[in-house]
Amino acid sequence: MQSSQNAIEAVEIVSSMDNVELDVDEDTFRGEYDSSRDQPSLAVVAAVAGVSNTEPEELTPLHSAINTSALNDLFSPTGNVRQRNGCLSFSYEGFEVTVFGEGTVEISPEGNA
Repeated sequence: MQSSQNAIEAVEIVSSMDNVELDVDEDTFRGEYDSSRDQPSLAVVAAVAGVSNTEPEELTPLHSAINTSALNDLFSPTGNVRQRNGCLSFSYEGFEVTVFGEGTVEISPEGNA
């Protein structure tokens, strides 16, 4: 079964993330970014701002929900490894946010994840 999808423009603080797509069947938003160019913490803020139709500076600082340095370090390319595997989930601004090592951010309203 194919999912219905709609696109929301991402906030332009992450140059490699153009939009965030809504998978209507899963009630989940997904945005992809280039993890070799952009930090996952900024990708999270861009995606949440786009989904909530809020300016990034109006959001609660991300560091109040998660250690942003640790998040960035966890998924930063190292040596010959261009990306790291794995994922990390946390709550932020009423959403369940999951960051994947390959450069994907998924956002679901809390209670739906």
